[in-house]
Amino acid sequence: MFDRLNQLTTELQSCIASLEVNCIDAPGARGLVEIAERVRRAGDSLRTVAVGQVERTNAWKGEGAKSISEWLSNETDCAHYEAQSVVVLANQLQHLPVTQAALLSGDLSGTQAVEVARGAIVAPNTETQLLNLSKHATVRDLRDATSRVVAAATDEAERHRQVHKSRYLKSWTDLDGSFNLKARMTVANGALVMAALKPLQDEVFKAARKSGNRERPEAYAADALMALCEKTSNGASRHAHGVIETKTRRPHAMMNIRIDIDALKRGHTEHGELCEIAGVGPIPVATATEYLGEAFLKLLVGDGVDIKTVAHMGRHIPAPLRTAVEERDRVCQVPTCDMSLGLEIDHIVPFSEGGPASLENLVRLCKRHHLQKTHDGFGLVRANDGEGGAWEWRAPPSRRDTG
Repeated sequence: MFDRLNQLTTELQSCIASLEVNCIDAPGARGLVEIAERVRRAGDSLRTVAVGQVERTNAWKGEGAKSISEWLSNETDCAHYEAQSVVVLANQLQHLPVTQAALLSGDLSGTQAVEVARGAIVAPNTETQLLNLSKHATVRDLRDATSRVVAAATDEAERHRQVHKSRYLKSWTDLDGSFNLKARMTVANGALVMAALKPLQDEVFKAARKSGNRERPEAYAADALMALCEKTSNGASRHAHGVIETKTRRPHAMMNIRIDIDALKRGHTEHGELCEIAGVGPIPVATATEYLGEAFLKLLVGDGVDIKTVAHMGRHIPAPLRTAVEERDRVCQVPTCDMSLGLEIDHIVPFSEGGPASLENLVRLCKRHHLQKTHDGFGLVRANDGEGGAWEWRAPPSRRDTG
């Protein structure tokens, strides 16, 4: 078997090296990317299950490494954090043969396998459900579903305490001279950070769009952090003894908490119920209750998956319908589009054609897809015309006919 694998690997490397990529046309280039993805998945899955066997047989010991993740990092020249995640997944897959088979067959990417395993390891009865979801959902949706599975299968208050206990903020300077930050904290505290950054990030994004300077959302987030620090510095005053005192002013932060009405009344969630900060993750009901009135909070009380009432806390009260749409559509709803900045609300059935301003007929799109839908004939429709089903982004008939 090893001789055959080595032979195939050598042939593949030789074939790749001999490719003249610049001579490949557009359809061929797209096909090449698909082939490369299959090769990458095959390699990643083989490495993961092999690492599991290395750990079970202690084959990594005696190589001078303190742990298997350190051994893997040295052996494969990958970052230590990547090696750690591979080791964790390899250990989980030992107890999840169906997920491991899906990974090895190429039906599951490494990123999807991490999310499926994360949920199935604490709630084995959800493995099939998560695997089915991975076939049509985005990684973001799969991650959200897994977080809810984990939240339902573990004690929310204890989980919250353990995460808080392990909180940190680290900084270091890379060899290229760049300053880096890494932090860990509870979902609730993380939401406060992101809520404080969001309005500043939107301002940076709008200013960049006007000037024609287009950059990655992560770059705008870094600029927003700097703007927040500058505001804090400008709001500080020096004490007579040289101690800096910061003026306590409530930031214009805003976050959405979505919670099932029964969980709110009961004081804790039960299986299948939601209590989460939109776009961040699940939190204990006690934390949601504690945060009422903090920052600028929108409380979205839900019953099952449908928002039944929308209550607003704060001096400024936006339209309840807008709140519901913004909470539901945290990213552009065109499949595979993950844009979260500068989203615009659009009527699915145009207002000029009698489309109502209702939750079912409103959707958030990024500016590019909004323009395509409005002016170029593209359409957003439910798959199989089913209400609440997955969205499909359809080109106008003229483009479908010509491919």
